[in-house]
Amino acid sequence: MSKDGFSYTSNKIDVNKKIVIVASKWNAELVNELVESGRMHLESLGFTSLKIVYVPGAWELVHAAQKELEHADGVIAYGVVIRGETTHYELISEASTHGLMQISIDSNKPIGFGLIAAENLSQAKERTNPSKLNKGKEVAQSLVEMLIDDV
Repeated sequence: MSKDGFSYTSNKIDVNKKIVIVASKWNAELVNELVESGRMHLESLGFTSLKIVYVPGAWELVHAAQKELEHADGVIAYGVVIRGETTHYELISEASTHGLMQISIDSNKPIGFGLIAAENLSQAKERTNPSKLNKGKEVAQSLVEMLIDDV
């Protein structure tokens, strides 16, 4: 999706679905842009049963998503991982990605994938800024579309 590419059939959206946002506290300034953009989009569509859970980092998004899907219809996982001097960036982003995918498959419930893995701070800012690529809104919209019963 591009920043202008949001399309959906609004009469199919069930705003009574329970959505939980799990968000990393690591790179908090950037992650908070994603969370707020996603939250505002969901509220603008009429969702009222929203919960936000903060975890230490991207690694913990997996456990939090699994736990929250026990009582939610869908989860959005937001985090920002920026490449550093070691392979830690690759280990965390790959393991978290695979973990979130496996939880979605095992639970048969959607997870909006909002883990930004960027080469540098500039790329991360471009993707988290609501007036630029607006990935927070994009991921929230993707989850909404996956919650439509006939998908």
